[in-house]
Amino acid sequence: MGTTKTTKAADKSQVCRKFVTALHKLYGKSVPKIELSVIETMLFAACLEDNSWAPAEVGLKKMLGTFFDLNEIRVSSVNELEMVLSPLNKADWKGLRIRSILRSVFESTYSYDFEKLRRQTLEQAVKTLKKMTDVTPFVRDFVLHEILGSHLVCLDASMLTAAKWFGLVPETLDVNEGSEFLKGGLKKSEVSEFCYLLRCISTDPKFVPRFADHQDTEQSMADVMDRFAELQLPPKRKPNKPPVVKEVSKPSKPEIAKKSALATSSKPTASAQPPKTSSKAAKETKPVVAAAKQSAKPVAKAKITTPSKSTPKTLPKAKPLHPVQKKTVTPVGGQSLGSGKKGTAKPVKKK
Repeated sequence: MGTTKTTKAADKSQVCRKFVTALHKLYGKSVPKIELSVIETMLFAACLEDNSWAPAEVGLKKMLGTFFDLNEIRVSSVNELEMVLSPLNKADWKGLRIRSILRSVFESTYSYDFEKLRRQTLEQAVKTLKKMTDVTPFVRDFVLHEILGSHLVCLDASMLTAAKWFGLVPETLDVNEGSEFLKGGLKKSEVSEFCYLLRCISTDPKFVPRFADHQDTEQSMADVMDRFAELQLPPKRKPNKPPVVKEVSKPSKPEIAKKSALATSSKPTASAQPPKTSSKAAKETKPVVAAAKQSAKPVAKAKITTPSKSTPKTLPKAKPLHPVQKKTVTPVGGQSLGSGKKGTAKPVKKK
């Protein structure tokens, strides 16, 4: 985080003028003005905090047009107000502050007419605003500057972050202290323009990520214009960090001694070794082991041979079990059918 050196009031005013002139090229010279009642000015300040000017005006008009009157806004929930103010940054906090401001005004006056603040002195107005809950330093300073014309630099969180990045405000100061620091370098007539242009650049989407990155070098108000020129350039790419290699710690001498002692204690002693067997017992156990190994061998499966296609299959002729004898049948008339030629019969001899 950078730090800003102390500078004189003359140097502050000179740097602030150069800074405003450089911002004219980006955002123009016209500064918007508002003509609102005291209560509406307070509501607008709540919408404007950490936002640009145009969206804050749109948010206030949308809220006043959505609800019937200020009394309906006062009795509404924070979620309902957040939905109406959703385009704005931190809409939930804005809804809470707006409702709290309306409740404080209504409880003190039983109305929403708070124009009495215009007739008070600066000290009286500060005491009156401090009694109201949820009124931030920015809302208080903005109302005092717009209603009473006080010489105050209205800073919110985003404006303070940008001012620290440029070197306009020291890093150790808060919003109130940063406002007092810049007050010494700005005239009363220059406050509105300076605050508006600082708001424009602090809420610009192109530069918001850059303001969050602070340098570690020491800064001073003399470096503001150099920082502004650096902002116009494209952001530098950060080099990739090399992978972190973890160093293996070497064991110390006491640890090595402990490990060696444990190793020697874990070795078996001579008494713990198993007894040696005699040579005769070893010889007797050898044939037993060999027989066990032979019995443990798997039995070889018999091979089934299939006949080859080239060798023809020859089967032996089957012999009849009982040979059949031929019998001759002698028909009636004395002629045998089993002998002789066909159609001829031999005569039977008489005895």
